Amino acid sequence: MSLVGLLIALLIGCIVLWAARALMSAFGVGDPIATVVYVVLVLILLLYIIQQLGYIGGPTVRIS
Repeated sequence: MSLVGLLIALLIGCIVLWAARALMSAFGVGDPIATVVYVVLVLILLLYIIQQLGYIGGPTVRIS
């Protein structure tokens, strides 16, 4: 993943977090549920970035 791709992924992640926060405040979601949603979204973003950088998801064996 290039630096530009990393920046785009972070920008999209921030937009998703902002939208989730706006929607949860609009619908009056409680703090414990909002915290769980934030943690899940951040973990998904971190796992995606780590996978794109090549630290997880090593080589796979393909049988053809």
